[in-house]
Amino acid sequence: VVLGPGLGTNGLSVDLAKKVTKGPGRPLVLDADALNLAAEGFFDLRALGKSRPMLSTPHAGEMSRLLGESKSNIIGDRLAALREAVERFEHCFLLKGTPSLISNTGRGILVGSQGTSDLAVGGMGDTLTGVCGALIAQGLGVMEAGAVSLYLTGRAANLAARGASLTPSDVIRWMPDALIERGAGTSELGFPFVFYDADAAR
Repeated sequence: VVLGPGLGTNGLSVDLAKKVTKGPGRPLVLDADALNLAAEGFFDLRALGKSRPMLSTPHAGEMSRLLGESKSNIIGDRLAALREAVERFEHCFLLKGTPSLISNTGRGILVGSQGTSDLAVGGMGDTLTGVCGALIAQGLGVMEAGAVSLYLTGRAANLAARGASLTPSDVIRWMPDALIERGAGTSELGFPFVFYDADAAR
Protein backbone atom coordinates (compact mmCIF):
# COMPACT_ATOMS: atom_id res chain seq x y z
CA VAL A 1 0.00 0.00 0.00
CA VAL A 2 1.28 3.48 -0.89
CA LEU A 3 0.07 6.24 1.42
CA GLY A 4 0.75 9.96 1.20
CA PRO A 5 0.87 11.44 -2.31
CA GLY A 6 -2.16 13.69 -2.79
CA LEU A 7 -3.49 12.73 0.65
CA GLY A 8 -3.78 16.14 2.27
CA THR A 9 -3.88 16.81 6.01
CA ASN A 10 -7.55 17.58 6.69
CA GLY A 11 -9.87 15.53 8.87
CA LEU A 12 -10.86 13.11 6.12
CA SER A 13 -7.20 12.57 5.26
CA VAL A 14 -6.37 11.83 8.90
CA ASP A 15 -9.23 9.31 9.13
CA LEU A 16 -8.07 7.57 5.95
CA ALA A 17 -4.45 7.43 7.14
CA LYS A 18 -5.50 5.97 10.49
CA LYS A 19 -7.61 3.29 8.81
CA VAL A 20 -4.76 2.27 6.52
CA THR A 21 -2.18 2.21 9.29
CA LYS A 22 -4.45 0.17 11.57
CA GLY A 23 -5.25 -2.32 8.81
CA PRO A 24 -3.60 -5.68 8.09
CA GLY A 25 0.19 -5.73 8.24
CA ARG A 26 0.79 -5.50 4.53
CA PRO A 27 3.93 -3.74 3.24
CA LEU A 28 3.55 0.02 3.33
CA VAL A 29 5.25 2.92 1.54
CA LEU A 30 4.88 6.33 3.20
CA ASP A 31 5.53 9.65 1.50
CA ALA A 32 4.44 13.27 1.49
CA ASP A 33 1.45 14.02 3.73
CA ALA A 34 1.53 10.59 5.38
CA LEU A 35 4.94 11.57 6.76
CA ASN A 36 3.64 15.01 7.74
CA LEU A 37 0.77 13.40 9.65
CA ALA A 38 3.23 11.08 11.39
CA ALA A 39 5.37 14.09 12.34
CA GLU A 40 2.28 15.70 13.86
CA GLY A 41 1.66 12.59 15.97
CA PHE A 42 -1.45 11.21 14.28
CA PHE A 43 0.09 7.74 14.27
CA ASP A 44 3.19 6.08 15.74
CA LEU A 45 5.74 5.74 12.96
CA ARG A 46 8.04 3.48 14.98
CA ALA A 47 5.31 1.05 16.04
CA LEU A 48 3.97 1.00 12.49
CA GLY A 49 7.41 0.22 11.08
CA LYS A 50 7.87 -2.66 13.51
CA SER A 51 4.50 -4.16 12.55
CA ARG A 52 5.16 -4.68 8.83
CA PRO A 53 7.71 -4.19 6.04
CA MET A 54 7.76 -0.43 5.54
CA LEU A 55 9.58 2.19 3.49
CA SER A 56 9.43 5.93 4.19
CA THR A 57 10.58 8.24 1.39
CA PRO A 58 11.05 11.77 2.80
CA HIS A 59 12.80 14.72 1.24
CA ALA A 60 14.87 16.97 3.50
CA GLY A 61 11.88 19.06 4.60
CA GLU A 62 9.80 16.05 5.59
CA MET A 63 12.80 14.48 7.34
CA SER A 64 13.35 17.68 9.33
CA ARG A 65 9.78 17.50 10.64
CA LEU A 66 10.09 13.81 11.52
CA LEU A 67 13.35 14.31 13.43
CA GLY A 68 12.50 17.73 14.87
CA GLU A 69 15.65 19.27 13.39
CA SER A 70 16.19 22.16 11.01
CA LYS A 71 16.18 21.50 7.30
CA SER A 72 19.67 23.00 7.06
CA ASN A 73 20.94 20.42 9.56
CA ILE A 74 19.42 17.61 7.51
CA ILE A 75 20.99 18.90 4.30
CA GLY A 76 24.30 19.54 6.08
CA ASP A 77 24.69 15.90 7.15
CA ARG A 78 22.27 13.72 5.24
CA LEU A 79 24.04 10.49 6.19
CA ALA A 80 23.64 11.25 9.89
CA ALA A 81 19.97 12.17 9.38
CA LEU A 82 19.31 8.91 7.55
CA ARG A 83 21.03 6.85 10.25
CA GLU A 84 19.10 8.66 12.99
CA ALA A 85 15.75 8.08 11.26
CA VAL A 86 16.42 4.37 10.74
CA GLU A 87 17.53 3.95 14.34
CA ARG A 88 14.69 5.98 15.84
CA PHE A 89 11.82 4.61 13.75
CA GLU A 90 13.17 1.10 13.09
CA HIS A 91 12.32 0.70 9.42
CA CYS A 92 13.69 1.47 5.97
CA PHE A 93 14.18 5.09 4.87
CA LEU A 94 14.92 6.52 1.45
CA LEU A 95 16.12 10.11 1.87
CA LYS A 96 15.56 11.88 -1.44
CA GLY A 97 18.12 14.39 -2.65
CA THR A 98 21.44 14.58 -4.47
CA PRO A 99 22.38 11.85 -4.09
CA SER A 100 19.43 9.93 -2.69
CA LEU A 101 20.31 7.57 0.17
CA ILE A 102 18.61 4.44 1.45
CA SER A 103 19.13 2.29 4.53
CA ASN A 104 17.30 -0.14 6.79
CA THR A 105 17.73 -1.50 10.30
CA GLY A 106 20.91 -3.55 10.50
CA ARG A 107 21.85 -2.76 6.90
CA GLY A 108 24.38 -0.50 5.23
CA ILE A 109 23.65 2.60 3.18
CA LEU A 110 23.02 2.55 -0.57
CA VAL A 111 23.69 5.65 -2.65
CA GLY A 112 21.65 6.49 -5.75
CA SER A 113 23.74 6.54 -8.92
CA GLN A 114 21.16 7.92 -11.35
CA GLY A 115 19.35 11.20 -11.68
CA THR A 116 20.18 14.90 -11.64
CA SER A 117 18.68 18.08 -10.22
CA ASP A 118 16.39 18.03 -13.28
CA LEU A 119 14.39 15.52 -11.20
CA ALA A 120 13.66 18.19 -8.57
CA VAL A 121 10.20 18.83 -10.01
CA GLY A 122 6.82 18.64 -8.31
CA GLY A 123 5.34 15.16 -8.60
CA MET A 124 8.64 13.39 -9.25
CA GLY A 125 8.74 12.06 -5.69
CA ASP A 126 5.22 10.70 -6.15
CA THR A 127 6.45 8.86 -9.25
CA LEU A 128 9.34 7.35 -7.31
CA THR A 129 7.00 6.30 -4.50
CA GLY A 130 4.63 4.64 -6.96
CA VAL A 131 7.49 2.64 -8.49
CA CYS A 132 8.55 1.56 -4.98
CA GLY A 133 5.03 0.34 -4.25
CA ALA A 134 4.80 -1.53 -7.56
CA LEU A 135 8.08 -3.36 -6.95
CA ILE A 136 7.19 -4.26 -3.37
CA ALA A 137 3.85 -5.62 -4.61
CA GLN A 138 5.86 -7.91 -6.92
CA GLY A 139 7.79 -9.34 -3.98
CA LEU A 140 10.92 -7.22 -3.59
CA GLY A 141 12.07 -6.31 -0.11
CA VAL A 142 11.55 -2.69 0.88
CA MET A 143 15.22 -1.70 0.72
CA GLU A 144 15.78 -3.47 -2.58
CA ALA A 145 12.60 -1.93 -4.02
CA GLY A 146 13.72 1.52 -2.95
CA ALA A 147 17.15 1.08 -4.51
CA VAL A 148 15.82 -0.31 -7.79
CA SER A 149 13.18 2.44 -7.92
CA LEU A 150 15.87 5.10 -7.58
CA TYR A 151 17.77 3.60 -10.46
CA LEU A 152 14.75 3.10 -12.72
CA THR A 153 13.33 6.57 -12.11
CA GLY A 154 16.69 8.22 -12.76
CA ARG A 155 17.35 6.11 -15.82
CA ALA A 156 13.90 6.80 -17.27
CA ALA A 157 14.55 10.52 -16.74
CA ASN A 158 17.84 10.25 -18.62
CA LEU A 159 16.16 8.39 -21.46
CA ALA A 160 13.43 11.02 -21.65
CA ALA A 161 16.22 13.60 -22.13
CA ARG A 162 13.91 16.54 -21.48
CA GLY A 163 16.35 18.51 -19.35
CA ALA A 164 14.85 21.37 -17.38
CA SER A 165 11.39 20.76 -18.85
CA LEU A 166 11.28 17.18 -17.58
CA THR A 167 7.91 16.21 -16.10
CA PRO A 168 6.75 13.16 -14.13
CA SER A 169 4.72 12.12 -17.19
CA ASP A 170 7.94 12.00 -19.23
CA VAL A 171 9.54 9.70 -16.66
CA ILE A 172 6.50 7.41 -16.55
CA ARG A 173 6.40 7.25 -20.35
CA TRP A 174 10.03 6.06 -20.47
CA MET A 175 9.82 3.65 -17.54
CA PRO A 176 9.27 0.54 -19.75
CA ASP A 177 12.47 1.35 -21.65
CA ALA A 178 14.40 1.66 -18.39
CA LEU A 179 12.94 -1.66 -17.22
CA ILE A 180 13.98 -3.66 -20.28
CA GLU A 181 17.55 -2.38 -20.37
CA ARG A 182 20.18 -4.89 -19.37
CA GLY A 183 23.61 -3.84 -18.20
CA ALA A 184 26.73 -5.82 -17.40
CA GLY A 185 25.91 -5.76 -13.69
CA THR A 186 29.28 -4.23 -12.88
CA SER A 187 30.66 -0.73 -12.67
CA GLU A 188 33.95 0.63 -13.94
CA LEU A 189 33.93 3.14 -11.11
CA GLY A 190 36.49 2.47 -8.42
CA PHE A 191 35.94 3.40 -4.79
CA PRO A 192 36.02 5.96 -3.43
CA PHE A 193 34.42 7.92 -6.23
CA VAL A 194 32.98 11.40 -6.58
CA PHE A 195 29.24 11.87 -7.09
CA TYR A 196 28.40 14.92 -9.15
CA ASP A 197 25.24 16.49 -10.54
CA ALA A 198 25.50 15.76 -14.25
CA ASP A 199 23.33 17.53 -16.80
CA ALA A 200 20.65 15.37 -18.39
CA ALA A 201 21.38 14.19 -21.92
CA ARG A 202 19.95 16.67 -24.41
